[in-house]
Amino acid sequence: MSFASTARRALGGAVAAAAVGSMGFAAPGMAEPQTEPRNVIIMIGDGMGFNHVDVSSLYNNGKTNWQIEGKPGAGDKITKQDGYGETPSQVYENFDVQLSMKHPSLDSPEYKSEDAWGDFDWANNKPTDSAASGTALATGKKTHNGYLGVDGDKNPIKNAAEHAHETGRATGVVSSVPFGHATPAAWGAHVESRKENHKIAQQMIDGSLDVIMGAGHPKFDDDAQPREAEWAWLTEEQYAGLQKDGSGRTFVEDTKGIEAIARGENVPERLFGLAPVAETLQFNRSSLEEAEPRNKGKGRTDGQPIKGEAPLPGEAKKNDVVSLEDMTKAALNVLSQDEDGFFTMIEGGAIDWAGHANATVGNIEEMDDFNKSVEAVTEWVEKNSSWEETLVIVTADHETGYLNGAVNGGADDGATDGATDGAADDGAAGEGNAAPAAAAPAPAEEGAASTEQWAPMTGTKGTLPIDSWNSPQHTNHLVPFFAKGAGADTINGHVKGTDPVRGDYIDNTDVAKLSFDLMKEASDDPSDKPGEKPEDGASDKPAEEPGKEEQQGDDEQGREQTENDNASADTDDDPSEAPAAAGSSSNTGGSLPRTGTEIGTAAAIAAGLLAAGTAAVVAGRRKRETTDA
Repeated sequence: MSFASTARRALGGAVAAAAVGSMGFAAPGMAEPQTEPRNVIIMIGDGMGFNHVDVSSLYNNGKTNWQIEGKPGAGDKITKQDGYGETPSQVYENFDVQLSMKHPSLDSPEYKSEDAWGDFDWANNKPTDSAASGTALATGKKTHNGYLGVDGDKNPIKNAAEHAHETGRATGVVSSVPFGHATPAAWGAHVESRKENHKIAQQMIDGSLDVIMGAGHPKFDDDAQPREAEWAWLTEEQYAGLQKDGSGRTFVEDTKGIEAIARGENVPERLFGLAPVAETLQFNRSSLEEAEPRNKGKGRTDGQPIKGEAPLPGEAKKNDVVSLEDMTKAALNVLSQDEDGFFTMIEGGAIDWAGHANATVGNIEEMDDFNKSVEAVTEWVEKNSSWEETLVIVTADHETGYLNGAVNGGADDGATDGATDGAADDGAAGEGNAAPAAAAPAPAEEGAASTEQWAPMTGTKGTLPIDSWNSPQHTNHLVPFFAKGAGADTINGHVKGTDPVRGDYIDNTDVAKLSFDLMKEASDDPSDKPGEKPEDGASDKPAEEPGKEEQQGDDEQGREQTENDNASADTDDDPSEAPAAAGSSSNTGGSLPRTGTEIGTAAAIAAGLLAAGTAAVVAGRRKRETTDA
């Protein structure tokens, strides 16, 4: 599909362009490589751990890239698969920068390799939720579980989208779950509780985001069918206002309309795209839920599939609704019209929902849609922009479900390609991916040593992988981090340590710090608060203390399936604040190719021409007055 052409800024001649670099942001005479990206695209697979990446690769390509095996103990005793990290299937697995990332909230234990690999259950100890992790990714500051866009003292914190707006860039958020869910809202709202859906919606509507896209339509159900309105994510008044004037954005609430924008047709300057579906584009559809029952217990351990059918991904009738891939293309077409560039966050949100449900088929479907969205972004960069002016980051906010290989009755019992086929043929649904029912062992006692080990997922292309789920919640394990483009290699300066299994790792706050550092023209530090507290920026009553409220996925409207994020907040009255990161270690990942544009020496350019070039750049900038809220 074609994309709308990217508007280019005038740099005032070839000499000025040579002086300031292809993006025109560098200071005159700067001898260092140009690394400031014109465009920043952050893509978050909510709940996506290393095994979530591999389960999609295993099903679609018959190979894995990140598999490990071993029992709790010293991390250096864990065995890695042959070609670990060097057997890519997904486009982002070829990115220049490949690290891992820790993500503790103020309620979580700090990541330590000896704890993570010394005790299988350590990963389940007070993990972050998406509100806290989203806040860290967006603002560079830690907060408590459930808090969104505010620090541990409930003070609003400026996020990277607000910072990007101040630099003249267009900004946007896109998600496959409700537009006001925790992750997209982290770049658009400041509230004391992620449950304040209507307050979040109002702040996002009134704010500076140029593009808002996601699910959460009040008049459609999870099968994308019309229903009597339910005002879960929008009030009736907010919805009427969007229909009337879009609050300064073009309001599109039908699949064909969004798909047309994705093709480059009738591209508006600003967009509110509300997919005609209740909460997820596909995962919550009844056809899939009936075919793959969801786990509502304490995790499905090895060799114990939930009874039912085992459809292959895509076999259960899908909703006739826009895909995350097309929403991504539509967002890029809108945002790329800004001559100063753009910042956007794109979320595969239902990966997390599938992880909470321990639903392998749904997980593969959601990973596939997310992967196609990343492919759409890389295609856009290479056809409409360049890696010299655009930075793309692919990562996660946390891992969900403790996805692992099979231990009992799985790989250790000689599971073969035939066993994988048998798992599907024997109707081992739910997860549909353990050993055949006849080979399944008796259920293990919770915490039994036989299941408390890491095992590789196995399988062949086109068959459901043999795996296990060891939690219905989030975990503390490191998640993958990939980056490519302008300024990508600067993240290596943020490395906090080296894990014996997953290698060099950063902290989730480093994503925001990188965003602030690379998007110049604003003098504020990422820790600064927004210039003014949003009118609806805080609850009328104090937010509950972190951990005081035990959330098991039910939101204020009583729905059973939400992200379940806050279930991980423990009832400890004394949450331990994650300590400030120690000084970054030296980069152990080896030298990486430069991603910035090489600048000629200042001596080669006359001072007068440099000054003229600078003036041209400044004149070329236009502030987006229409987006000021």
